[in-house]
Amino acid sequence: MHRRQAFRTVLLLAALSACVGQGSRPTSGAAPTEQAGEHQNLQVLPKDIPHDELIAVMRNFTSSLGVRCTHCHVPYEGGPPDSLNFASDAKPTKDVARGMMRMVREINGDLLPDVPNLGENPMQVGCMTCHRGAPRPVTLEDSLGTVARRMGVDSAVAAYGALRRQYYGRGTYDFGERSLSTLASRLTAEGRAADARRILELNAEQFPSSAGAAFELGRAYEAAGDRARAITQYRRALTIQPNNRQAQERLRALGEQP
Repeated sequence: MHRRQAFRTVLLLAALSACVGQGSRPTSGAAPTEQAGEHQNLQVLPKDIPHDELIAVMRNFTSSLGVRCTHCHVPYEGGPPDSLNFASDAKPTKDVARGMMRMVREINGDLLPDVPNLGENPMQVGCMTCHRGAPRPVTLEDSLGTVARRMGVDSAVAAYGALRRQYYGRGTYDFGERSLSTLASRLTAEGRAADARRILELNAEQFPSSAGAAFELGRAYEAAGDRARAITQYRRALTIQPNNRQAQERLRALGEQP
């Protein structure tokens, strides 16, 4: 990929708040300095919340969303970046956070207790439930789909690599073959068959032992009129899974013996 295109991809990923490395460790001024009983502009948390509890809540936010305290808070005007004005409402993300806190409170306090058969220790919803270390709680296929539509499928493939390098092994994204398969289905439905084939090729590369990934790629090639490549993928699916009936049927339909 051309360097300029790669750079543009990184910029878009940053705009999506999904791919850039925002450390979960707060800045040196990331903890409120007010003492207990002196906190200002608390609209959701109790105004008399103990200092240590407030710090714990804030740290939970940073770790759950993979951000720093500057995600919601601004520095004092004319002050150094690490001297944050926690009372200021200058950043819209702060109001978003308040809305999320109210939503979580309603789910845990009003809605979950009415769900039957939750057991003696019912789960509680938290920021990590949806965000899993990302500022925006979107799926892998949603993030890649946005990149594909705005910048093209090659950029989406590059974005997949960037996300995988940063997040693989964590719960932020599902890097299973189903995510890329879902994205390919969406692109096909949008009339972007060539883009869908490229995503299915990526899926087959990532999961070389998957008969399903090989079969889906074969179907994409067949739909494009590429009979030879389709047959190759169907045979590959049968090599992996000899009793794969779908691959057998498609080979027979193409005049080939399974």
